Amino acid sequence: MAIYHCTTKTVNRSSGRTAVASMAYRAGEKLKDERTGLTHDFTKKDGVTHTEIVSNLNIEIDRSQLWNLAEQSENRKDARTAREWVIALPDELTADQRKDLAKDFATALVDRYGVIADFAIHEPSKGGNDKNHHAHIMLTTRKAELDTDNNLILTTKADIELSNAKRKSLDMGTTQDEIKQIRETWANLANRALERAGIQEKIDHRSYAAQGNGLQATVHEGTKVTQLRRQGIDTEISRFNDHVKQQNFRYISQQTLSKENTINNGLSRANQGFEAWQKNQETQRLEMERQAELKKQQEREMKQAEHKASPSLSKGGWSR
Repeated sequence: MAIYHCTTKTVNRSSGRTAVASMAYRAGEKLKDERTGLTHDFTKKDGVTHTEIVSNLNIEIDRSQLWNLAEQSENRKDARTAREWVIALPDELTADQRKDLAKDFATALVDRYGVIADFAIHEPSKGGNDKNHHAHIMLTTRKAELDTDNNLILTTKADIELSNAKRKSLDMGTTQDEIKQIRETWANLANRALERAGIQEKIDHRSYAAQGNGLQATVHEGTKVTQLRRQGIDTEISRFNDHVKQQNFRYISQQTLSKENTINNGLSRANQGFEAWQKNQETQRLEMERQAELKKQQEREMKQAEHKASPSLSKGGWSR
């Protein structure tokens, strides 16, 4: 069953993360961070099925150059150097369809903010959910342009990176509103892809509470909890999520059974009504046949009476 997952987080120096290291891991490549001098080698990482850089600049972009430029464009120690979006790709789609869908979403983000997107598609982990196809989409936090020599440069901050105070002064909604719109964009793109593939399954960007479906939300597990889960080690978060999933499964099963009973009861009432209609039609048909036969009988009796009442006519007529 297609599931909805679309989250975003930022790459901040204050948390010890860099854009170069983050993208090296997601792409499964070896990249050197020119600012720190560290080389990040993730070429032995399994599960990366496709990587691609998307922009509106019509030039070939080198991954190492891009993310080193993203780091070099920021001076603050607590600078935000990249933004990441993580999306769950429907297992119902083929590999090519999932790749096209991920690129469509990356392109939508590039068109909206004027940035560059670098995405990597990961196949399901051998120790995890066998349908967990997903994509990591890294965005520059600054708009991308070409200078007079046709060289790539990163300029002003993208709208989504502006503070809420700045956004308010520009008569823009909050960052939270912006993220909600992006989550809806992802749902619309995914649903169109499912529809084109002839799949009726749909995803919904709204929370369970907003949908009013009676389900309870799970808690984001994060990398550490996921790794412990794969090692067979339970945590408070993983146990809570497993309990919630069991409750949701039981609730969905009960709702499905209730819907089936409602449908079956409706069909039963429909069948009873149809049978009653058939009986009524048969009763009317038999009554019509009885009336027709009665009429024929009356006509035969009238003819016989007329024949008996006029014997002299057949012998020569009247006499005085």
